[in-house]
Amino acid sequence: MSSKPTYRIFSFYKGNVNPEVPHYQKAVFRYFGQEVEHVVNEDFGHGDFLNHICRTVTDTDILIFFDIDCIPLQKDWLARLLQQLETPRTVAGAAQTANHLRDAKNLYVSPFFFGVRTDYLKELGYPDMEMVDDDMDAGQNLTETALRHGGNACYWWPTAIEDPQWTLYHPEHTRFGYGTTYDDRIYHAFLSRFDLSNRFIRKCKNTLPFFPRLWAKLTRPKSLTSD
Repeated sequence: MSSKPTYRIFSFYKGNVNPEVPHYQKAVFRYFGQEVEHVVNEDFGHGDFLNHICRTVTDTDILIFFDIDCIPLQKDWLARLLQQLETPRTVAGAAQTANHLRDAKNLYVSPFFFGVRTDYLKELGYPDMEMVDDDMDAGQNLTETALRHGGNACYWWPTAIEDPQWTLYHPEHTRFGYGTTYDDRIYHAFLSRFDLSNRFIRKCKNTLPFFPRLWAKLTRPKSLTSD
């Protein structure tokens, strides 16, 4: 019997993020039995962060990425993702369209939530995750490189949208926006800068049962004073 694959979960942010956002994200992951590793780097852009982790973290079978304002909603999210990644040459995660590129006619596994095997990244030659002006958004090149070489893109689709904003390039799943839930398991607030974080924090609190929510409130850094 083969052993279970190892995995590590990463999330990136800068100093302009409300400190309650990473605090509550970590609380949600711990409630579901996982740890998320936060990377704080003022010099990195999103693509820099993705490139750095994908190319240097090789001590695990699988890398999983979440935006800082993205959380799981159900305990089985991880088992489902790991099962999908058992299929060779697969990138799995939330479906996204870059509305400002190619007349919004593009579809890829979003960098705000995805998983990929480290040996597959090596096989692909570590595709550049940087944003390419007028052609690709951050992380988009991974999906396109995988598909171009016969790989698989396994999409998680929107199942609830609090505030529809953008077109998703798909005939059935046509929209996404602020506060989108994917496959009933992953929530992404979008754009949770310091003054736009209430939606995400509220979702985290509503996801946590009473005692984990109380513990998260009591263990906030001393600089956090809001309820």
